[in-house]
Amino acid sequence: MANYQRPSFVKKSTDFSIIYFLKARKFLIVKGVLEDFFQDSFSLEKNDYDHIVENIISKNPELKACFIISKSTTFENFDEDGLSISPEFISSQLLLSKNVVEVRFDINSVKDIYLSPYRHLKTLENITSTHNVLSILSDESNLYLFSGSKIISKSLKKEYYKLQAQFANTLIEYYHNLESNPWLCSFHACAVQKNNKTYLILGDSGAGKSTLTALLCGSGYRFVGDDLILMDSEFNIYDNPAALSLKENSWSEVSKYHEEISIINPSNRTKGNIKMKYIPLHLIQKNSPKKHQISALIWVNYSPDSIPQLRPLSSFDICSKLIPETWVNPDLNYPERFAQWLIQTYGYQLTYSDFSSLESILDEHL
Repeated sequence: MANYQRPSFVKKSTDFSIIYFLKARKFLIVKGVLEDFFQDSFSLEKNDYDHIVENIISKNPELKACFIISKSTTFENFDEDGLSISPEFISSQLLLSKNVVEVRFDINSVKDIYLSPYRHLKTLENITSTHNVLSILSDESNLYLFSGSKIISKSLKKEYYKLQAQFANTLIEYYHNLESNPWLCSFHACAVQKNNKTYLILGDSGAGKSTLTALLCGSGYRFVGDDLILMDSEFNIYDNPAALSLKENSWSEVSKYHEEISIINPSNRTKGNIKMKYIPLHLIQKNSPKKHQISALIWVNYSPDSIPQLRPLSSFDICSKLIPETWVNPDLNYPERFAQWLIQTYGYQLTYSDFSSLESILDEHL
């Protein structure tokens, strides 16, 4: 019989519990009999616990990963011996609030992927006094993210997207003039603010998160960020300096609220062969770097010919939707803090097809 790890904690809500397994770095949301088992699991003898877990896995094989140790890789002590990276690179300088950051790439196509959301931050003149250098360089099969001369992450070239969050993370820290911050979590989401209330906009891929964000920001909302939102241990989220990305099929609708989109050239970067434009909303709104507390989550779904609807989500639905999409820092007590925050968070399911008919609903309920 295998030696199965026990939960690090069980966080009880009204009708469900959030379980966290530190060594596997996994959350589990449970109800009913499973919830009762995990509530009592800390007092069970080892053999009894392992035997019950074997039965659980036999009926739910997908849960096995929760009980085993994660093989996650870290790069703080990455072995650089044998690296063969070209010293030639393409360089740009970005002005992130008061910090100038030089970003370097040795492959032009990689530069287009990573730098497209930040082109509006490029300085007009070369500043020789910059001390902040961020590089994405390559060898035969891998990409490496350097801060100065230190490797902080790597990925296979075909999995380039795995470095994008870390790259954006570092630029957000420069934008807010932060030392490397032990972030609580990161969301694949957009965020906006109005009347001192901040909303995290989430949804499945292609659900219309960025389009809705652009429309809201043309209708009195302040832009907070697109694609990546970072939260600290005090539950503050931070402005992301990246431009808002918009696919070609949204340009016509968004141009009704943002005339600027007509003079923005399509990016060299595409998503699934779909043309993209990047709207620098912080620049357009003249925003300075700020942090915010989330008032509510909005899970968005654009559906043609649908009736606009904004309905509350249960705490169970919020946890079920958000946990699989969220990176949570496994260090310290962060997973437990995140679970407690999530249980107490308010959320809504938003369905719409016509933004003009949606504005009054949002103003009334939010």
